[in-house]
Amino acid sequence: MFTLLQLTDCHLSADPDASYRGENPDTNLKRLLPACRALSPDGLILSGDVSEDASPESYRRIAGLLEDLAPRRAWLPGNHDEREIMAEHLGPDFDPGPLLKWGGWEVVLLDSARADDPRGHLDDQRLAPLEALSGQAPAMVFIHHQPIPVNAHWIDKYGMIEPERLWQRLDPNQVKAIAFGHVHQAFVGEHRGIQCLSAPSTVANSQAETQRFTPDPTGPKARWYKLWPEGRWLTGLVSVG
Repeated sequence: MFTLLQLTDCHLSADPDASYRGENPDTNLKRLLPACRALSPDGLILSGDVSEDASPESYRRIAGLLEDLAPRRAWLPGNHDEREIMAEHLGPDFDPGPLLKWGGWEVVLLDSARADDPRGHLDDQRLAPLEALSGQAPAMVFIHHQPIPVNAHWIDKYGMIEPERLWQRLDPNQVKAIAFGHVHQAFVGEHRGIQCLSAPSTVANSQAETQRFTPDPTGPKARWYKLWPEGRWLTGLVSVG
C-alpha cells in the first residue's frame, strides 16, 4: 500500500509575513504539517499555486519546509506559478513528471496552467502524457484546474476551457480518479465513471457550494490517498489538530 499526500494552493509569497485572504500562508502550512507527517506519506504531490507571486524565495522556502515530508515528491504548476522558476528553486528532489510510477500505480501530472489566464488550458501537447499510460496498471491523473464544475460560481468561472478535450482521452477502466486543486474547498464527484476530487488549500478555504468565497473556519487541509497495486484505493482529508 502506497500513501500519497496532495498539498495545493499554498500561495506563499516572497515575504513570509504576507497574507492571503486574511491568513498567513507560511503559518498555516506549518500548522498543518505535523498532521501530514503523522500519515508517513510515501509520495507528495504539489498540485499548483504553490506560490502567490512566483518568487524564487517562496519556492525555496516551501522546498525547505517539505524536505523530510515524503521520500518521493512531485509538482505541477497552477496559474499563479511560473514553471521555470518553480523547477529551478524547488530543486532536483521534486520530480516534474509527467508520468510517475508509484506503488504499482501510474500517476499522470497534467499542466493546465497559463500565466495570462486564471482558467485551465489543455491542448494536444499538454494532454500527450496520457498516451504514455501502459494500460497494465491503475492510473490517477493530477491537474490544477477542476475538470467539472464544483457548484461554486466564484471559482467555476475560472474552470477549465474545453474540458471535453480531456474527457475524450480518459478510459474509466484504467483511470480511477482525477485529483485537482484550485477550488479552495473539498469536493468529491463523478463524471463518466471517473471519480473527481479536490484537495482543499493549505492556507484558506471557502465553504462548499457558495456563490462567493465564504471563509471556512475549519482551517487549512490536505488530501491523502491510499493506493493498492490491484487498483483499490481510499481517500480522505487531513486537517490541523
